[in-house]
Amino acid sequence: MRILVMGGTGFIGRVLVKYLLEGGHEVIIGSSGKTDVKFEGKINYIQFDRFSPLSVREKLTGVDHFDIVYDQLAFRVRDVKDIIGILDGKTERYILTSSAAVYSDIYGILEEEMFDPYNFNIDEKQSERSYADGKRNVEAYLYQNAEFIVASARFPSILGNGDSTLRFQDHLRRIQEGKQFWVPQKSGKRNYTWVDDAGRFLAWIGTSKKKGPYNGASDQSFDISSFLGLMGSSMGKKVSFGSGSVSDKSRYYRDEDFILSTRKAYSEGFTFTDTEKWMDIEVEKYINNPELKANSQGYADSLFP
Repeated sequence: MRILVMGGTGFIGRVLVKYLLEGGHEVIIGSSGKTDVKFEGKINYIQFDRFSPLSVREKLTGVDHFDIVYDQLAFRVRDVKDIIGILDGKTERYILTSSAAVYSDIYGILEEEMFDPYNFNIDEKQSERSYADGKRNVEAYLYQNAEFIVASARFPSILGNGDSTLRFQDHLRRIQEGKQFWVPQKSGKRNYTWVDDAGRFLAWIGTSKKKGPYNGASDQSFDISSFLGLMGSSMGKKVSFGSGSVSDKSRYYRDEDFILSTRKAYSEGFTFTDTEKWMDIEVEKYINNPELKANSQGYADSLFP
């Protein structure tokens, strides 16, 4: 297959590209050219500004066809409104990297049907207000307006030592330094996604010709004390908990259960890696390379207050 990956040099995108190359596909990365990533395999690049429809249209005008287009960088309706017209007739399917944030006002075990993008009332102004509002409206706009097949992968927090939010690395650094985490007596449980699984899952959704929304996460769910304890165990460290400042609260904390069900993906043949297994792998990567810097997440964070 001939596949365009917009955002192919980012935290998730470069893992997705790795799996697409391993599958024998022809991969073209749509990139600003600011991030240099080395891949094991032949990669072609089309340099454009993902957030400028004029730039995208200019660079894709002479391109005949993509079997799949992946989009890692759609945060607001404006980010997809023009692109679906530009890609009309140029692709058969479009895969959006979405987020569990579409369920942000729901708690418990979260199934895909709990947010229905096909019938959501689109509000372009609302899509500018928050990350969750943006992702809900982006999904809805794509499913309701695109002429090609659309699928979306909804992830909770995605973890790995290349985490562009730097949350994962910051937690490990705090544990390594023996700093306390403020933990309330009760917290909700949640599950997480390994970045390698995220890239593999996206590749599976596209190349298996799936459509519609899919949740993607490891099965195991944890309250915040248990999850921080797992991090510490992988580091060979005891995590320090205290009742100090709320500013010491983990950024992974949630008040209520927020657990993505992956029953749909499992029933169709995809298996996610157990959290304990991938945590050991990523902690070892951190210990060997603790100084990785953020990338495109900085842009995403700047979009919303």
